[in-house]
Amino acid sequence: MLFRNILAKGEAATLTEYRQARKGSPKSDLVNESQMNQLGYDLLRAQRIQDAINVFKQNTEDYPQSSNVYDSLAEAYARDGQKELAIKNYQRALELDPKNDNALQELKKLQVKQ
Repeated sequence: MLFRNILAKGEAATLTEYRQARKGSPKSDLVNESQMNQLGYDLLRAQRIQDAINVFKQNTEDYPQSSNVYDSLAEAYARDGQKELAIKNYQRALELDPKNDNALQELKKLQVKQ
């Protein structure tokens, strides 16, 4: 549903509605971490990278203790050529989960390219 709304209304309007619904019912799992992450990856596959970045950013706000959401945000930044932000978010993913091998490997690649 969120994917269709983003395509129809745009990411900004859709995320505003999402935030309002979440604020009105904070304990409700309107969309869980995994579903929001999947939405971000669906947007990446559709070449809507900035929309994906904004969805992943929202997920970091909703789940700030999840290494996975920072890893996903970093991947989107890397795909967008924003290496500094990708590095920052991979580092955050590793702070939250030092065993996050994907973040470690991608961080090494990005730091070599600098």
